Amino acid sequence: MGGMNRKIRCGGRPMTAIVLAGGRGRRMNADKTRLDVGGKTLLEHILAQVEPYFDEILISISPGQDPRPLLSARSSRPRRPASPSRSAASPIRVVTDEIPRLGPIGGLLAGLKAAKNDACLVVACDIPEVPAPLLRSLARAAGDAEIAVAVDPAGHYEPLFAVYRRSIIPAIDSLLKTGELSLLPLYNSCRTAVVRLDDKRRLRNLNTRADFESYIRSIKGE
Repeated sequence: MGGMNRKIRCGGRPMTAIVLAGGRGRRMNADKTRLDVGGKTLLEHILAQVEPYFDEILISISPGQDPRPLLSARSSRPRRPASPSRSAASPIRVVTDEIPRLGPIGGLLAGLKAAKNDACLVVACDIPEVPAPLLRSLARAAGDAEIAVAVDPAGHYEPLFAVYRRSIIPAIDSLLKTGELSLLPLYNSCRTAVVRLDDKRRLRNLNTRADFESYIRSIKGE
């Protein structure tokens, strides 16, 4: 089992994980990052899944968003020492969007600009399960591409569960100059690889309170 905790590499190089934690959670009518998942906040739950595999973790937030509640509960928990079967925790930094109200593309841009590594996994804070085998598949696919993105069985892209390289920053800037806030046009302008999901690897998104309650029931085995 120890081998499964190896750091994830892209083309043999370290990677950064960017967790998008901005937004107001209008459809959820709550701050998604602070939802309770088995005694942890949802953000803590996601960080615990990505930390063992990445050399750097960035939490991307919106301008004016207070970063302290995001990390206060986590920092107060006792940390287990690293062992041969468990990688040491990666350093975590909080980065803020340069321009307000851009949505996920603004968080991605801020994260890419702040990242120390070229290849970055991006995961939204409303995707509660982050399977390591899928992360490795995306990292492999990005070895010869600028973007590697998951695609669900219906053919829909999962732009907030993907690997992006810092080389696409100019392409994002170009989109923003036209007023485009969707990430989808990047897939035509940049070298993009897809990782197709089957039903067993389908990603769960927590957009509404009903989605969240269904997820909690599923992890309780109800």
